[in-house]
Amino acid sequence: MRVDDVLARVEPILPLVVAHADWSNEHRRPHPEVFAALARAGLLRLIAPGHYNGGGAASEEFLTLIETIGRVDGSAAWTAMTLNEEVGIASAYLPADSMAGLLHDQPDVIIAGSGVALGQARRVDGGWLINGRWKFVSGVPVADRVVLASRVVTGGPDGGADGEGGSDPDGAAPRRARQVCFTLTPVSEVVVEDTWHVAGLRGSGSNDVVLTDVFVPDTWAGLFGPGDVSVPRTPYYCLPNGLRFPFPKVGVAVGVARAAIAAFDQLARTKKPSFLPELLAERPNAQAATAQAEALVGSGRAWVGTLMDELWAVAGRYEPVDPALHARARLGAAYAVDSAIRAVEGLASAAGTTASQLDGPWPRLLADVRSVGQHFTVGPQQMQTAGRVLLGQDPGDPVF
Repeated sequence: MRVDDVLARVEPILPLVVAHADWSNEHRRPHPEVFAALARAGLLRLIAPGHYNGGGAASEEFLTLIETIGRVDGSAAWTAMTLNEEVGIASAYLPADSMAGLLHDQPDVIIAGSGVALGQARRVDGGWLINGRWKFVSGVPVADRVVLASRVVTGGPDGGADGEGGSDPDGAAPRRARQVCFTLTPVSEVVVEDTWHVAGLRGSGSNDVVLTDVFVPDTWAGLFGPGDVSVPRTPYYCLPNGLRFPFPKVGVAVGVARAAIAAFDQLARTKKPSFLPELLAERPNAQAATAQAEALVGSGRAWVGTLMDELWAVAGRYEPVDPALHARARLGAAYAVDSAIRAVEGLASAAGTTASQLDGPWPRLLADVRSVGQHFTVGPQQMQTAGRVLLGQDPGDPVF
């Protein structure tokens, strides 16, 4: 799928996103009509392998989708991003026949979830018994199924997890290799707790999900650990885990920043600040804020594009990613998000008291873009990690 194809599919849906953005923000959840339309357009399985009936999209195409939605609603962009990522996780670790069959038989299926192993999975006859609570499950109010990661628990009721304190089924010594069980469950079998009371990205519906003794058959479960699983052979899955998730966040932040630039342009051409004779657009501070915002957003996005091209070339050859390129890629994503935040903050400052009005766009724009920067994959700590690697030090990050 090319970038032009992505744009041709998403642009007719943008008016629907705009129409329901306020509702979504007020109700703290995605609007079902918006995500049904995105699913029908094939835009919620964009990164799943093509032979699974996914889009098989490159990183640039995925980022373009998220950035385009982000220009009209940050929450919808974040939700579309995470729903795609969860389909990608399910496609990576669940049995190939199950996922390929699901995406062929139910191409409009919406999958939310979490790849963070916060639950416990205990082996039982024919499958797994899952217990746990997962936070920040974006998009779950509109999801049909939920993919969740759990630590494998072995031994008796008090057995250990992650290879600590449990034994292999044959009674051998405790296993040391970390094992994670990924399961796909109908949303009707989980409890969704309304915990998403936030300022930024309110419409993403990133609530808690709780499972209590839910049985998942082997058909919908996959183990991740040494020798347990092989991911589909596509360029996307050749990227390390730590590089599959930062770039889409850039799309959300850049999209929101572009919305802020457009909002400020409209404001500056019509507003006369109090006690001043000229338009805001004629004020030096407004002119500087606009120029700085363009430079910040444009430079961060351009560098990310260059880095993604480099990564995709390596992945397309099915080669490992060099640590220096890995470090620069993480740095580029974190820098682009930070630049987008600074751009929106600078424009809001230049907008004056208008930026404080709750019936205007600025409070939401500020809260949304700042929330993106709070995600650990693009947070400020990623710059330190990159710096350590570029100086020849250990990254100090277990998923690097």
